[in-house]
Amino acid sequence: MMQTERLFRQFIPVLIWVILAIVLVVVMLLASWVLRPHVLQNSEKTSTYECGEEPIGPARVSYPYNYFIYTVLFVVVDVMGAFLWILTASDILWVGSAKYSVILQVALFVLLVMGGIWYVMKKLPEAALDGKETLEIYRKAKAEREKEQHHMGGH
Repeated sequence: MMQTERLFRQFIPVLIWVILAIVLVVVMLLASWVLRPHVLQNSEKTSTYECGEEPIGPARVSYPYNYFIYTVLFVVVDVMGAFLWILTASDILWVGSAKYSVILQVALFVLLVMGGIWYVMKKLPEAALDGKETLEIYRKAKAEREKEQHHMGGH
C-alpha cells in the first residue's frame, strides 16, 4: 500500500497539468465565443466566395489512391528517421548494461517499420492509378460547366 500511495503522490503534478490544460481549453473556447462578433447572417454573408467565381462541381474530388500510399511511406520513413536521430543524439546507448536492451528494441522497431514499408511497397502496384479517374471527373465537370454556360448565353 505504501508504494502505490507514493506513486500516486508523485503523479499529482501530472494530474494538475491535465486539469489546467482542460480548463485552459474550455476558457479559450468560451472567450472566443463571447468575444466574437454576433451579426445577423444573410445570403450575402453566407455565400461562397472563390475569387468571384461560383464553385463548379462537388468539393469532394476522387483523389488517386497511390498518392496516399506515398504519403504514408513518407510519414513512416520520416518518423523512423526522427526516432533514430533522437536516439543517436541521446546518451541512452552508452549508459551501463541497458545499452544492449536498447539496441535490441531499436532493431525490433526498425524491423517492424521496414516490414510496414515492404508491405506498402508490395501493395503499391495494385493501387497505382494512371490518372484516368481524375481526368474523367475533370472532363465531366468541364462539360457540365460548358453546358450551363451555353444555356445561360455565356461564352
